[in-house]
Amino acid sequence: MKDIERTGPKSARAEVSYEVPAEKLASAIERAIHTSKRWRLGSSSNGTIKAVRTTRIFKFEDDITIKISGDDENAHAVFESASRVGNSDLGQNRRNLRELLPAIERELG
Repeated sequence: MKDIERTGPKSARAEVSYEVPAEKLASAIERAIHTSKRWRLGSSSNGTIKAVRTTRIFKFEDDITIKISGDDENAHAVFESASRVGNSDLGQNRRNLRELLPAIERELG
């Protein structure tokens, strides 16, 4: 699993490099979000994808921002997940990224 760092009491971050074109990565991320339960795609433009993940029990919403850079051969993505409410996420943002990253790998095949 990729390293996911806790960047604050309500946020987590991961940086991942992929050996695919940036456009292919963006499409795979959008498909992964679209097919995952409790996830919904927000906006997507200029190398940035925004999504929302809703927690199962209390229905809290966490904001996920993915910034993609790269070229026709390799892509790099920075994933950030942040809670909207509360003083602590109790590890939920790391779990969000742990759920999303393998889904992206599956989409890339």
